[in-house]
Amino acid sequence: MPLPREHLLDELATAYVQTIAAAAGAVIAVGRDYGVDGTLNRIVQVRTAHRTRFVPSGFPVEFQLKGTTTASIRGDRVHYDLQARNYDLIVGRHRQAVPCCLFLICFENEPESWFALQPRELILKASAFWWRETGSTTSNSGTVRISVPLENRLTPGAIELMLQASKERFEE
Repeated sequence: MPLPREHLLDELATAYVQTIAAAAGAVIAVGRDYGVDGTLNRIVQVRTAHRTRFVPSGFPVEFQLKGTTTASIRGDRVHYDLQARNYDLIVGRHRQAVPCCLFLICFENEPESWFALQPRELILKASAFWWRETGSTTSNSGTVRISVPLENRLTPGAIELMLQASKERFEE
């Protein structure tokens, strides 16, 4: 039995982020609870006299993950109607807390176009963007339209910069 459409979107969006994170030298831990869908951690190499280990850096970035077919690109921006609760969880986050971003994975409308399986490759057919703002929460009860610059493409380089910024918050 196939997955329900929304569950398939979530699973493919998670696979997309996991792939980009791995290319950036990071891993994700997924736990869909309380408005945070996952955590990014850079993996660093630690050498001791007896061995070399790979461990999380300790400077994570949390994220909300939205796989969607309803985002629209107009001009140089992606527009998306984010649930007010999710909006508030990002913009209302305390400035000293672990950073939290929205990862918006945009798919075409038809599930048949979401991926292609070839004999020697698997292609996820989506585009991904990140968004983060701070400020006032909304008085809306439904959704808040957000506008994400196309330059906020979710790439290995973008993830590296997020994780570096998270680390720099604690350095003097």
